[in-house]
Amino acid sequence: MLGQVDHVVVLVACLDAAVESYRARGFQVVIGGEHPGGTHNALVGFADGAYLELLAFREPERPHAHRWYRFLSSGPGVIDVCLASDDLPGEVERLRSRGLPYHGPAAGSRRRPDGQVVEWRGATPTDDLTGALPFLIQDVTPRELRVPGGEQAQHALGVIGLAAVTVAVSDLERAIREYQSLLDAGEPERGQDEQFQAITATFTLGPHRIVLAQPAGSEGLVAHRIRLRGDGPVEVALLVERLAEPRRLEIDGAHFVLQPA
Repeated sequence: MLGQVDHVVVLVACLDAAVESYRARGFQVVIGGEHPGGTHNALVGFADGAYLELLAFREPERPHAHRWYRFLSSGPGVIDVCLASDDLPGEVERLRSRGLPYHGPAAGSRRRPDGQVVEWRGATPTDDLTGALPFLIQDVTPRELRVPGGEQAQHALGVIGLAAVTVAVSDLERAIREYQSLLDAGEPERGQDEQFQAITATFTLGPHRIVLAQPAGSEGLVAHRIRLRGDGPVEVALLVERLAEPRRLEIDGAHFVLQPA
């Protein structure tokens, strides 16, 4: 079963610089460690269990086979979404039976700066659907070894959780059918977003929302995201204590909206 948004992947050009940028904006950032595939990360954890993964390639000038490497050419920003599963093999079997092309489960790991190896299993859609459909994760080692919590999830900015992820889609009706199969969900809540100049469909997964947004024209952030990278996540909404009204925030090409908790 899929329980919630596990984390959102934010591609950055230089990890050290990104850590300083996020800390300067009032986020607490925890150094994550190194992956075998040539990437390393830092994490911004929230009290609801979700987190932002700031991810960089250790040698960006060297071509990588990694499915996220191609996004480097279009600059930093939000590139992918991960959902948490408590039965990944069963989930993959269910999704394949519904026509969704997922690979896995496959083993994943990273080594933290303290030497602790964190392990999980993951499942991904085919490479051409990277970002358009989320990837999935199930922990092998205890989740608290992978995900910052407690004092590590407290922020001077006042962020307490993830509210929603908006995913830019070029064909809303097709995307609705895919996410209904993915989330085992009924009809989404339909609407319009004037800020994005888009029509929307919203699904709820645990404490989080996934908003599919199809551009109504050629202008706006959603349309720009599709032209730049294709379908995929475009903005992350965060819940903030002591905030009077929503405000938008951009950090090194990643777009956020801060919402009153």
